[in-house]
Amino acid sequence: MKNKNIEIIENKNGLPISVIIPLSKHREWFFNEHVLPMIQINQPSEIIINRNKGTAPTKRNHGFKRSKKKYVFFCDDDIVLPKSLLKTFYDVLERNKDVGYAYCGYTGIVFDPKNHPMKGNFSINSTDFDSEKLKKGNYISTMSLMRREVFPKFDESLNRLQDWDLYLTMMNKGITGKFVKNMRFMAFYLDQGITNNTNDIHLAHHKIKEKHSI
Repeated sequence: MKNKNIEIIENKNGLPISVIIPLSKHREWFFNEHVLPMIQINQPSEIIINRNKGTAPTKRNHGFKRSKKKYVFFCDDDIVLPKSLLKTFYDVLERNKDVGYAYCGYTGIVFDPKNHPMKGNFSINSTDFDSEKLKKGNYISTMSLMRREVFPKFDESLNRLQDWDLYLTMMNKGITGKFVKNMRFMAFYLDQGITNNTNDIHLAHHKIKEKHSI
């Protein structure tokens, strides 16, 4: 049965990449005007937009089930990509068969500084893959390009830090990533999102550390 809340945009001449977006209704205007056009410029062969109700991890996992391509890229609905990001990541993974995913840093643009923990615009520079550093905290964005076969699915029971959990899960299976220094995307924090007070960051850290015994 087709799900009318899941839209699939295909480009037969595109890169063998499925871009999966968990779209929130209140961000659709920003997504349509700024996010989707830059994804399309990146030329993936498949874009899956999940408008169903539910958490972002659930919508990402459901989108993955519908995807078909060799590589997958989970893109939030407030992310603006540079025009060559997917091709750059793709080339990195094609050259480095020993890594499971490629990632980079990003710049955060905060629309409501008073209600965001960073209190203003910020940069996350990331770093080369380091397993010991990853055990202490996450430095890898959700927006990485990964090989389809290494994706372990997002833990839908977690309210926060699902990306950190994802990379720890892969690390525990011997899967590492490749940092791309010359690439960066922009994340637009249009609202509080998961940073609101109902998602306690200290509790989230405790859950991750307990799950992975770190």
